[in-house]
Amino acid sequence: MTEDEFWDHIRASRPRLYDAEDHVERLTARLAELPAEECLDFQHLWATVSHRAYRQDLWGAAYLINGGCSDDGFVYFRDWLILQGRSVYEAAIADPDTLAEILNGEDEVECECVPGLSAWFAATQTVPDDAGYESYDRAMRFRHPNTPPLPELAPEWDFDNEAEIRRRFPRLASMYLGEDEEEDE
Repeated sequence: MTEDEFWDHIRASRPRLYDAEDHVERLTARLAELPAEECLDFQHLWATVSHRAYRQDLWGAAYLINGGCSDDGFVYFRDWLILQGRSVYEAAIADPDTLAEILNGEDEVECECVPGLSAWFAATQTVPDDAGYESYDRAMRFRHPNTPPLPELAPEWDFDNEAEIRRRFPRLASMYLGEDEEEDE
C-alpha cells in the first residue's frame, strides 16, 4: 500500500456529517475487505504518519485545544489529526496554528483508534485475545520488521505560558484563550 492509497482510504471512509467514531468504524470496515497484508500495511503507515506528527509544537497545540494533553491524549490527538485527512494533516505539520481554520473552539480533537489492527482481526477472523494479539504482532514484525521508534522531541517549553502560546499559535490562542488583554489596551 502506498501513502497515497493510505490517505485515499481515510478520505473515502469519511462520513458526510462528521463523527470521528463513525469515521473509524467506516474506515475499519473498508480495510477489513482488503487482504490481511494490506491491513498490516495500513497500520504500519498509520504509525509512520503518527510518528511524523510526534512534535513538541503539535503537542502544545493539542494541550491548548484540549485544555491539557497527557502522553495518551497526544496519541489520541494524532489519531484525530490523521482522520482529518492529508491536507489538514500536512498543513498542521507545517504550522499547527492552521488547525484554527477547521476548529470552532468547541471541537473534541482526540480519537482513540487503531483501524489497521481492528481490520486485521476482522480480515483474518482472529479473536482479539492474548493469542490473537501475539499473532498480529508476529505478522506485523514479519511484514514490517523495521518500524522506526518515535522521534526525539524538540526541547520542551511551558505549555501553560500564555505569552508563549500566543506567540506560537496566535489564531488558536484567540479561539481558546480569548483576545489578548494587553493588545486591547
